[in-house]
Amino acid sequence: MYKLSLFVHFFFFLSINFYVFFHLLLKFVIDFLFLTLYNGHMEDGRVFIEERLEEIHRLVSERKRITVKELCNYFGVSVVTIRNDLNELTRQGKITRTHGGAIAVDDTQSSLPFSTRRKSHYESKRVIARAAAELVNSGEVIFIDGGTTAVEIPIFLRERHDITIITPSIEVAHWLLSNTTFNIYMLNGFLHRKSFGTIGAPYEGFMSEWNIAKAFCGAAGLTIQEGLTDRHLGFVEQKRVIVKKAQTVVGIVDSTKLGIVSLSSFASADEIDVIITNRGISREMETSLEENDIRVITV
Repeated sequence: MYKLSLFVHFFFFLSINFYVFFHLLLKFVIDFLFLTLYNGHMEDGRVFIEERLEEIHRLVSERKRITVKELCNYFGVSVVTIRNDLNELTRQGKITRTHGGAIAVDDTQSSLPFSTRRKSHYESKRVIARAAAELVNSGEVIFIDGGTTAVEIPIFLRERHDITIITPSIEVAHWLLSNTTFNIYMLNGFLHRKSFGTIGAPYEGFMSEWNIAKAFCGAAGLTIQEGLTDRHLGFVEQKRVIVKKAQTVVGIVDSTKLGIVSLSSFASADEIDVIITNRGISREMETSLEENDIRVITV
């Protein structure tokens, strides 16, 4: 009887340990399979995202312009997913965001020499520059950036006197030095060969006492959501500092830049006071700007 009792206890002990061992083994197997499948799924997900980004880039390059709705229907994914994809491609510099979609990056224009880009749409740029110059009063301190439209502004300032002009543009500074008696301040920074000007954020401590009446800023794009945007971070950093110090911010953009979102913003909609553009602006865009207390001058 005593031996039988020992046998029963031993068998019971063995059963419990076997149950625990089997339970732990089963849990290990399940966890292993789950992690394997999960990691495989994540890897497949990453591959799918990369493939989708490549396909979006191809579609935009081929069609030149595409909408978020078209991409949602094409891939069968949500609006949020497509917007995130477009933002990522914009960050990589592969596309240009627009309101409701994207357009192909104009690599040809951005890689051309400054003198060649200046001649593009030259008459339109001069008309916009003339309208910008009409906003300048004698005795003011103004900023003129180094864009191909902004560099035309000084030509129309000859009748003003006692003006101080802050600029990153060698082209603007050279013309002013040769043709006017205006005070000229060249912004410090790295020399950007293609634009004939300096780039990078000016030292804000040095500028803390400055009073800039008006800042005339060109841009690669303008939307209500993102404000004035540019494709080069060196220009963006520079103009962000200027915008903070300017009493009046004037965006000088032709109508082809309206609705475009470039790489990074340097002035939000509530920081912009005036937009000067040509008559290609849509009524919808003009109304949106005015509803945001932005004065629109069309020429």
